[in-house]
Amino acid sequence: MTGKRVLQADEKNNTSKRSSTKQKFKWKEKHLKRSMEMAKLVYWEYDIKKDQFTFDDDFYSFYGTSYQKEGSIHMSPQEYSKRFIPPEERVVVGMEVAKVLETDDPYYSSILKHSIIWDDGERRSIIVRTQVIADENGQIIGTRGVNQDITDLKKAEDALSESDRLLSNIIDFLPDATFTIDSDGRVISWNRAMEEMTRVWSEEILGKENHEYALPFYGMRRPMLIDLVTAPDDEILKYYPDVKRKGRRLSIETDVSLKGDIRTVWAAAVPLYDSKGNFIGAIESVRDITQMKESRIRIKKDLKEKEMLLKEIHHRVKNNLMVISSLLNIQARYIKDKESHDIFIESKNRARSMAIIHERLYRSTDLKKIDFRDYIRSLSTELFHSYVSNPHVLKLNLNVDDIFLDINTAIPLGLIINELITNSLKHAFSEGKKGEINIDFHKKDDNYEFILKDDGIGFPEDLDFKNTDSLGLQLVNSFTDQIDGKIELNSTNGTEFKITFKEGEI
Repeated sequence: MTGKRVLQADEKNNTSKRSSTKQKFKWKEKHLKRSMEMAKLVYWEYDIKKDQFTFDDDFYSFYGTSYQKEGSIHMSPQEYSKRFIPPEERVVVGMEVAKVLETDDPYYSSILKHSIIWDDGERRSIIVRTQVIADENGQIIGTRGVNQDITDLKKAEDALSESDRLLSNIIDFLPDATFTIDSDGRVISWNRAMEEMTRVWSEEILGKENHEYALPFYGMRRPMLIDLVTAPDDEILKYYPDVKRKGRRLSIETDVSLKGDIRTVWAAAVPLYDSKGNFIGAIESVRDITQMKESRIRIKKDLKEKEMLLKEIHHRVKNNLMVISSLLNIQARYIKDKESHDIFIESKNRARSMAIIHERLYRSTDLKKIDFRDYIRSLSTELFHSYVSNPHVLKLNLNVDDIFLDINTAIPLGLIINELITNSLKHAFSEGKKGEINIDFHKKDDNYEFILKDDGIGFPEDLDFKNTDSLGLQLVNSFTDQIDGKIELNSTNGTEFKITFKEGEI
């Protein structure tokens, strides 16, 4: 009885172990199938002797059909090729199959990518991994393998390849000589403009490293900007002391030797990063600016000569006006009639006011604009000394901003100021009467505002200063129109002239 119980217990244990092993096998089989589904993998076998494939329903689903529709789990290679492989790829697939079948290596395997055509005509991309099947004697009796759907991956690769092709075409089309390197310093693109500049063709340089691309420029292997885009500043300055950095871009204007000639080039380089921010290389463009530099030097020289010529013109105009002023002054000495004498003196002062402007332009670095604050100070001071015999009686106050005016405005405005100051000095104050003359000149937004005010004898209330026989006031109105200005007269307390004009209308 004891022995029988032991046998029954052993049998029970064995049954339990077999059940557990079976469950484990089913679990592994289930998860293997799920893994293959997730990886888009299907399994197949080929029997050499029978010359037929064995497929399951998962395999047929992979090809857009089913076991029920096909009617069998077996299919000949000829039928498989006819049903599922595009005509243009059948030769390549057939050659790979023949290679597998002709091998004597029981461990031989192969990988092949090709297209398939679904039952509904849709074209898909697959990768086929094949192993040989050998019997116990090592004789090849068939093959087995898995097919994986890589259509989405192929589309992504094709899109990336197309993107690379478009980028390559864009770089090739750039007018500036341009090339790119990968993270190992190998040349991966060399456009047509670079070929024309260096006479080094892309097929000669692609894949080259160790700074070989520097040879056409420097006659030696050395870093170019493209190699220094991620380098610290002290290392960059060892090779390019005049380099400029803007963000990640490096640029330089330097001399190189191209085809035996010293040329001036402008070069710029930036690093390249992938979508994850990893450094993958750099790109550099080089532009020959030799002619541009020579033109720039020539233009500077011409401009300097023209500036000197223009200064000489201003100097001569100033001298001529001063000669005229002196002649008028000399002539006035011989005139006994006071009214005629005053006319000569006023004409002399008008010439002098224009001469001062040309003198300022001759001495200035800016040949179109003059410092008008300095001009007003000089002109008013000269007129004051010309007409006022006792400077303790009359006071001249200047409140003028630091303003620079174009010569086309400065000359007429200078003549206006000359006339107004002369008018106040001659007519506003009786002999020995104390008083003040205030001159203000400011810029308010886009407007200039000039004010001359005295506390002397005002203009008659019924005087129309815009229609008068006075030559001085006629000149003031005429020159105000010339600068598109507006003039106002206020005779409430003394005399105040206000002239406004816009800078843009000069």
